[in-house]
Amino acid sequence: MAVENLVDSFYQLLVSSTELEFKKVRHLQKCEPPTSEKTLDDVTSTDDRRTVKAVVDFTEDSEIEFEFVLDPTDEQHLLIQSAYEDNTELNWQYKLVKATGLSRQFKGMVSKLTPNTDDNKKKVRMTGTITITSDPTKILTE
Repeated sequence: MAVENLVDSFYQLLVSSTELEFKKVRHLQKCEPPTSEKTLDDVTSTDDRRTVKAVVDFTEDSEIEFEFVLDPTDEQHLLIQSAYEDNTELNWQYKLVKATGLSRQFKGMVSKLTPNTDDNKKKVRMTGTITITSDPTKILTE
């Protein structure tokens, strides 16, 4: 089996208060990719012999979890903290470094942001949740 065309899963999370200038969230430890799931309606008739489902033009909000090592002077870390405290929406990009066609852009609110100090041998980590408030779209310009 050939493995030379397989793609590494390196990724970045970028954030912006506008839709123009995105900057990488530094010291990112982990972040889930945005999910894409269609809403289905069961339209099975009383005489159907199997379940029939139809796609509905409706999107459920989804959430992604992320974690970064806190730098209290970092511009992006301050932006995330401020957006959480002010309940404001930010523009996000989730970029797969080698599989750019899978990268997505979306709007979202930081609905959870908590310091994690479980291990006193580590720097402070911030764990958070982004509630996605728009349809994730492909990033057209790289």
